[in-house]
Amino acid sequence: MPFRQQRYEAIRQYVGFHYSDDGTSDRVPVNLLELAVNIYTQQVAARAPKALVQTRFRDLKPMAADFELALNHLIKEIRLGQTIRLAVIDALFSLGIIKSGLERRASVEIAGFLHDVGQPFADVVSLDNWVHDTTATRLEQCQFMGDRYRLPLELVKESKAFKNTAQLQATVKTGYNESGDTKTESLSHGTESDPDEYKDHIELWDIWLPLENLLLTIPAEGEGKTLRIIEWDGPETGPYKVLSFSDVPGNIMPLAPSALWMDLHDLANRLFRKLGRQAERQKTVLGVQAGSEDDGDRIIKANDGEALKMDNPDRAREYRFGGIDQPSLAFLLQVKDLFVYLGGNLDTLGGLSPMAETLGQDQLLAQNASKRVADMQDRVIEFSKEVICDLGFYLWNDPLIELPLTKRVPGFDNLSVPVTFDAESREGDFFDYNIEIEPFSMQHQTPQMKLQALVQVFQQFLAPYAPMMAEQGIGINFEALLAIISKYTNVSELQDILEFAAPPTVYKPGVVGQPPQKMGMGGTTRHISERVNRPGATRSGKDAALMQTLLGGNPQASELAAIRRPTG
Repeated sequence: MPFRQQRYEAIRQYVGFHYSDDGTSDRVPVNLLELAVNIYTQQVAARAPKALVQTRFRDLKPMAADFELALNHLIKEIRLGQTIRLAVIDALFSLGIIKSGLERRASVEIAGFLHDVGQPFADVVSLDNWVHDTTATRLEQCQFMGDRYRLPLELVKESKAFKNTAQLQATVKTGYNESGDTKTESLSHGTESDPDEYKDHIELWDIWLPLENLLLTIPAEGEGKTLRIIEWDGPETGPYKVLSFSDVPGNIMPLAPSALWMDLHDLANRLFRKLGRQAERQKTVLGVQAGSEDDGDRIIKANDGEALKMDNPDRAREYRFGGIDQPSLAFLLQVKDLFVYLGGNLDTLGGLSPMAETLGQDQLLAQNASKRVADMQDRVIEFSKEVICDLGFYLWNDPLIELPLTKRVPGFDNLSVPVTFDAESREGDFFDYNIEIEPFSMQHQTPQMKLQALVQVFQQFLAPYAPMMAEQGIGINFEALLAIISKYTNVSELQDILEFAAPPTVYKPGVVGQPPQKMGMGGTTRHISERVNRPGATRSGKDAALMQTLLGGNPQASELAAIRRPTG
């Protein structure tokens, strides 16, 4: 219960005040928690993983290529990238759990998804619907684990896969679980009991017993008679895969990253709301001495810049009351900097602003900041690999599988061969193949990043070795290169500006059998590089100068000038 409740409160802060009626009771003007979760999700699970299938047996390499095509087709078909992304967000708040399997019955709805017959599936399991052996200190030591889900009551009673269904009754959907914990799904539809449902549903538990190698299905309410007992014939590690980012020695539950961010997030918002109330109370009034009321009335009615006749100018003065407390504002800036620091340098990870005044220094900071992210990426890649291996196991061992695929011929971009992945075409055993994940397939890559990588490859590998490549008959297709540059820079007009035609040829007179030579461009091209130094500013430097000023310090003139400069 405490882990579920902490997760619920963290997600409430994540959605803020304006998400629904069940969001936070106070406004969250500085949602640092959402910022951190969004940045880390983009860093570790921005895209769907791409599977690589290899084998040490030479005869099985063609089959490995077909298996890789089939597996990547399945990843795209079931939208595994979105599932892993949701699991990563769950892991930032507690545990990321994915349940995989093979649907052998008619299409049924599990956790909101329709599973096709014979198709492997992978679904996210919420901590609200999860159970495991809490006496264990490691997940591998658990004697049981399972998840709860809802199915149409009519479908369960008609299915031949379940027994003892005669006494089953519909389960009322509530915003609480059996222990009274509030479910996170209540944030969107409230905690109302017995909401209107299109069909009657029943809640079931799937419980996996690793030692007995059994999978049980029991109703969540009622007498609890077992509806299904099957011998587990899936992957040895079971149907569940769990992702966590910070392990706690001697404890099965991890330390969620959001637990480290919550206090500073809450403190920053309480300070900001307090400063907001102070700003709202701030007022400026005009005070006049007794007998000078006429001067005060004329001042109030006068327009800006207008000449004004006053009898006693010294008896009218403007007074300011209230306003933002400067030390509190400086403390807020320090709290924000602490959040960025404890979050692993979020400014650099999220590309929010430069942290140094030169490009080289900023790149160095980004490389150091990414070390924490690299560990999280390794965990997500290993977690994704386990899920994909399970999907590959089901895909390989399914006797009814039949996937029409298209295999491209290497070296011929426009040539492809249709192939079919089915039980008859499979060769070897599943364990003859090694399933990996392309390391950078899940990372976010903008068109600008792709263009930068292309320019780097061209400058370091293609341009210097162009003569040697020409001797081997390798040339550079500049038309395709410029088309890619036009695409990545989003400058479609480049295609209209350039005109591609066959290069002119010239013949040397008097030379018999002289092959035509392409007309080259003569002359010398000179490049002039001019370096212009412009003063810059960083967000941390500006905050430091502003805090020093608010606390009564005397920053240097250059630091004060940096406050006014943009950080972009």
